[in-house]
Amino acid sequence: MSRANTSLIVLALFTSLVAAPACGGSDQPAKGPEMEPVASAAPADMPAPPATDAPAADAKPATDTPAPGVPDPSAAPATLALPTATAKADLKGKKAAKLEVKSDGTVANGGKAVAKVSGMTLQSPDGGKTFLTVGSDGAVTTGSGDSYGSFAGDDLTMAKGDKLTLGDDGTITMTTGGKAAPLGKVDGAGSAKRAIVLATAFVLAPPAADKAPAAAKPAAGGAAKPAAKPPTKK
Repeated sequence: MSRANTSLIVLALFTSLVAAPACGGSDQPAKGPEMEPVASAAPADMPAPPATDAPAADAKPATDTPAPGVPDPSAAPATLALPTATAKADLKGKKAAKLEVKSDGTVANGGKAVAKVSGMTLQSPDGGKTFLTVGSDGAVTTGSGDSYGSFAGDDLTMAKGDKLTLGDDGTITMTTGGKAAPLGKVDGAGSAKRAIVLATAFVLAPPAADKAPAAAKPAAGGAAKPAAKPPTKK
């Protein structure tokens, strides 16, 4: 065999050996070693914590609503509204009066101060004595605690049954025995109806303890005779 033929045979064998792995092997890239999954820090099947609603910053605790007619202890003390300017009325009837209720609460009759509205009370002008007090339920009592009457809205029914009302047009009316009689018209009442009605009632029918004392009566046996005049000199 010639040297050329031997070289061709060797070359053919070498080529077949090199091509064999490529033909029989897989052309997919080699995989790296598989890694075990790492467990998470928190188990996946643990339930989420229950959600809680945070209270609003400005939320106020619920309070029980007081029953009708029962005063709310948390409410601010009530006061009788006063007129923004002097309210005036010429009252006629069995007892005439020139009533004035001023913006500071002063009550005058005929230009003379006779009382003063302060809070829920009607006091003496100097504040030293309480004539009438209006309770939270509308009941009106005297300074000694006796019943004087009761308010229903702005209408005052006095203990003897007489009723004083002040209409939206300013007309003040006295109802006695079911018969209504207008007493006059109030100018400048505004929202101060209760204060004006209370002042009117006091001027027309003050509590017995606060009535002006009656004039002194002469002693029994008649008035004393004047002393005899001394004889005049001639």
